Parts: sequence; C-alpha cells; structure tokens
Amino acid sequence: MKNKSVVVDASYVLDLLLPDEKKSGAELLHAISPQLLVFEVTNAIKMAVVRKRITAKVAHILINEFLGWRIKLLDVQPNAVLNLAMEKGLAVYDASYLWLANEQKAELLTWDKKLKNAASA
Repeated sequence: MKNKSVVVDASYVLDLLLPDEKKSGAELLHAISPQLLVFEVTNAIKMAVVRKRITAKVAHILINEFLGWRIKLLDVQPNAVLNLAMEKGLAVYDASYLWLANEQKAELLTWDKKLKNAASA
C-alpha cells in the first residue's frame, strides 16, 4: 500500500499561506515535515512584514493559521541529511526535506526548482 503522506517544504506552505501567492492548493491532511519548517515559515512571514507585503497583524494571523494546519513535524538524522546535502549539492535545510521524503517514502511538495530536481534525480 502506498504511503499517503506528503512532505511539504517552506516554499509550498508559504504559497498556500501568503495572500499574494496561491498557486498550489493541495490537501495537507497527511502532511509531514522536518521540525525546521516552523522556523523557515516564521522567518519568511517576518520578511514579508519587513518588505511590506503584509502587516505585523496579518503575520500573526498567518502564523496561527499555519500552526492550526497540524502538519506532523518529525526529526531528521543530521549526519544522513549532511551526506545527502553534499551528494545532491543542496543546502542542509533543503536536504532535510528530501531526506524525510525518502525515509518516509512520501512525495515531496516544493516550489524550489533545485530541490524538485534533486528529488526527481
């Protein structure tokens, strides 16, 4: 039986979350991600405030919406992620999403072209 879980990265989540994005729209019912997702999403939302794409008030609303999605956050193995990052030429944080997708035999949902290419290679 095929695993119904999907691994989502920050680019995919932000596309669903930020009001000026919205190009995906997949169901996140069985979404999983490395723990670092929360920090990447939070930082991107902070940068959206700095760049005046959204207000601070909207930023807090978006963070709360994101936390309500109940994406299951999982630990990754740093040494394995490091090896994968070096092998694929990825940043370690990007490699953590790919490693988790490989480990869980799950589809990786991302809008990052380099990460998407590494996942399909």
